Amino acid sequence: MNGNNIAFDTCAVVDLLDRKYDLSSLGFNVDEANLLTSFIVRMELLSKRNITHDEERDIQEFLEDLIIVPLDEAIEQKAIEIRRVTSVKLPDCIIAATSIVLDAVLLTNDDDLLNLSWPGFQARNIV
Repeated sequence: MNGNNIAFDTCAVVDLLDRKYDLSSLGFNVDEANLLTSFIVRMELLSKRNITHDEERDIQEFLEDLIIVPLDEAIEQKAIEIRRVTSVKLPDCIIAATSIVLDAVLLTNDDDLLNLSWPGFQARNIV
């Protein structure tokens, strides 16, 4: 992938669905962007305790518009590298590694990810 790649962290999806921000307010042109997320984010969203039918439907509809990136060897290796030298939790390392490997800007409000300094890693605060 190349061009304008935007990756979503779990909190970024939740806040977008709750209409706490929109992509155009962050300066992104959605029509020209590749929207993606890690399989980890999909799992976190759909495994929410006490999820309502409407919440699940909204999440599923949103996920249909995203490229769901599976774990591959390049992402796995990058996540391992990050985890070995930082205190970032493994699921967040996988999410960060996904955005690095795919040259995507990660949308998040997670302080651990926003403070991660790693070659090729780009994070944008959604707040």
